[in-house]
Amino acid sequence: MNTMRKKTMVKIVLCALFIAMQVVLSRFLSINLQHLKIGFSFIPIMFAAYLFGPAGGVAVATISDLIGAIAFPSGAFFPGFTVTAALSGLIYGFAFHKNCTTWKIIVGVVFNEFFCSGILNTLWLSIMYSSDFKALISVRVWQVIALSVVQIVFAEIFFNRLKVAKKLKNMAG
Repeated sequence: MNTMRKKTMVKIVLCALFIAMQVVLSRFLSINLQHLKIGFSFIPIMFAAYLFGPAGGVAVATISDLIGAIAFPSGAFFPGFTVTAALSGLIYGFAFHKNCTTWKIIVGVVFNEFFCSGILNTLWLSIMYSSDFKALISVRVWQVIALSVVQIVFAEIFFNRLKVAKKLKNMAG
């Protein structure tokens, strides 16, 4: 097998692994309340974005959201959440893929959490449940702040402090 085909196969296998991980982390290992979701489902999307850039982040986030919604629904399907997932993968891809610095991690995570989770997902929830957006965001802002801190620490450790992510990136090409 030539080198190019081998690297393509590694990318496909890693993306499939990240999709499976994201579905499990999101659907089975998260705390899901009506207006709050707390968990670590961001990890596979961050890794896909780190390794494969915006396209990889969008692909893993979108496909895993669709598979999770179809195979393990936790309520009515709402396409807004899939759009938000794709945007998250895109934001992480631009922030983490090339020259992943602490500053880029902070900006990427904060923008993603406040815009995607804080504003967009709150908007989708307010539409789905006919809830007041302002009342809902006042509850969700604490989740956004807490998860921003968790994600920044995680990304800094795995992408800038540990050599595992860099070795994986070299293997994936």
